[in-house]
Amino acid sequence: MTASTLSRIKRSLRECQPGLSLRLCLFEEQYCFDFFGYLVALPILDRYHREPYEIMESWGVYYDNASVVFCRGNKTKFVHMPWDWDHVNSKYMVVNTRGEWEPCRHSWEKDGPDDRLIQEFPYTYTLKNGEVQNVIAKIHVERREWRRKCFWRIPWFAKRRQSIDVSFNKEVGERSGSWKGGCIGCGYDMKKGETPEQTLRRMEKERKFT
Repeated sequence: MTASTLSRIKRSLRECQPGLSLRLCLFEEQYCFDFFGYLVALPILDRYHREPYEIMESWGVYYDNASVVFCRGNKTKFVHMPWDWDHVNSKYMVVNTRGEWEPCRHSWEKDGPDDRLIQEFPYTYTLKNGEVQNVIAKIHVERREWRRKCFWRIPWFAKRRQSIDVSFNKEVGERSGSWKGGCIGCGYDMKKGETPEQTLRRMEKERKFT
C-alpha cells in the first residue's frame, strides 16, 4: 500500500464520529465505506469512480433521528420508529390578543388578512471589527407542538415550543454585503414568563451571526 493511499485513508477518517451505519458512499473525490460512522477511503475502487448525483450517492443502511434509512444510489427510504416525533400543529399570536392563538397559514395573502400580532423594535449588532449595525427587527410569536408516533393521540407526552420569528429590514452579521449574504431572518426560543421583546433583547446579547 503506497504512502498516498495511506494518507487518503487517514484523511477520510478525520472528524468521524461513531454512528449506526453500514454503507458504501460515492463522493465527488472517491468511494468510501461508512463503517459505523467512520468513513474509510477505498482507493481500490478508483477505476469505477464517476460523478455522483447531487454530490453523494450511497448503498446500504444507516440510523438517523429515530429513522432507519435504506439507500440505493440516489434513492432513499425512511422507516420511522414509533418513538419518532410528529409535528401536530403550529399557532401564532393574533392582533389585540388576550392569550388568543390561531392556526398558522402557509400564505397570508391567499388565505385572508394577516392577523398576526407583529411588532417592530430597533436591533443592534456589533461585528468582530467593532462596526455597529442598526436595523429594525419585525417579530411575531409562534407555538409549535410535536408528539411521538406511538403516543400521537395523547397530549401529555407532547413537546411544545414557543418562539419569536424574527425578520430584519437589512442584512445582519459578519457576511453582510458579501456574496454569501448576512442574516435576514431567524427564530429564537422564548423562556417561561418572557415577553416577545424580552426574548429579542436576550437574543441581541447572546446570538452571533457568522
